[in-house]
Amino acid sequence: MKLKRITLVVMGLAGAPAIAAAQSTVQIYGTANLDIESVEATGAASGQNFARRSRVTSNSSNIGFRGNEDLGAGLKAFYQIESAVNFNDGTTSGFWASRNSGVGLQGGWGQFLLGQWDSPYKFSTLRLDPTGDTGIGAYTGILGGTGSITAGQGGTTFAQRASFDRRVSNVVQYWTPSWNGLSGRFAYGTAGAQQGSAASGVAEGSGLKPSLFSAMAAYETGPLYATLAYEHHKDFQALNTLLAAPASNGKDEAWKAGVSYRLLNGFTLGGIYERLQYRADDINGLGALERKVNNVYLVGKYETGPHSAALAYGWKGDEKLSGAGFSDLPDSKAHQITARYGYSLSKRTQLYALATRITNGSNAFQEFGNSPITSTTLFRDPSRGADSTGFGLGMIHSF
Repeated sequence: MKLKRITLVVMGLAGAPAIAAAQSTVQIYGTANLDIESVEATGAASGQNFARRSRVTSNSSNIGFRGNEDLGAGLKAFYQIESAVNFNDGTTSGFWASRNSGVGLQGGWGQFLLGQWDSPYKFSTLRLDPTGDTGIGAYTGILGGTGSITAGQGGTTFAQRASFDRRVSNVVQYWTPSWNGLSGRFAYGTAGAQQGSAASGVAEGSGLKPSLFSAMAAYETGPLYATLAYEHHKDFQALNTLLAAPASNGKDEAWKAGVSYRLLNGFTLGGIYERLQYRADDINGLGALERKVNNVYLVGKYETGPHSAALAYGWKGDEKLSGAGFSDLPDSKAHQITARYGYSLSKRTQLYALATRITNGSNAFQEFGNSPITSTTLFRDPSRGADSTGFGLGMIHSF
């Protein structure tokens, strides 16, 4: 009798969490994306090249936890905690909640969240990139920024600070529901921790209070997807480390339009047009500086059975400068061509091969959008004008 009572108590305790969780769900998910690569950068205008070598790269691999709770009346609370995982060397550079993470509410009116998340501008065209904006073939080798810009915020290099391909911290986002194929996303990144941190590249006491607004609209019906996106950065000008003085306040803006159409027999064609504009109100007392650049990206994809193939071409235009005694920057065009083939072993596992090359003018400095080339010996990047070439063989497994 005593044993029977103990058994009933244990069963009751074990069942309690299941009852409490009856109205909620929890999911563990992730992606392992690794490849072995051969990369090099040659032809630098100043002679700083990068000799060909092999490496294993963990391309935006991640693990995450997400779930929701039914609050009744059509309202749900949801959360997500996603972290980078460096399968190649196990380093701790991918901190806890380092990727899309937040908490929010959702209902028939849409979704509202607080935390850190990809900007609507970034999200709007991700589906057009056959690499999913990961690895050396990512379309951000051309789109979203220019290596010659030295104004911006965030990241460890000037190019990262100036980027419009951002995961925004201290962000508030609202996503609309879909109305007859039309949807939108809006985000506001507060100044918050953006000011006075080594990670942001902004000096303590600089008085800069960077903030961000990002928005996108998309229309999807049948084989057609079309999107328009805008992003505005306020006071994202970074510390000028060479002159040990902060640049002035300013604003950066970007527009882009993207479209893709799935044809019969597995073909999909797509294209993106982007316009970037950077402005600093004053450059070391010389006056305002404005820099503009136009970018174009074209892609064709083909899928049949387990096979998928893609060919993409990106073009960065010459940089147009005005003010502060500057003139247009000659030979600042860049081109990228990427080819990718994938073979799916299942719905969750794919083997792939890719090749990509970025060709820079003598005054251009475009690098691989993800996993850039860096000299581990000299702790320097290849110089302006260097052409980056990479080949990779890899595997993606999602769970």
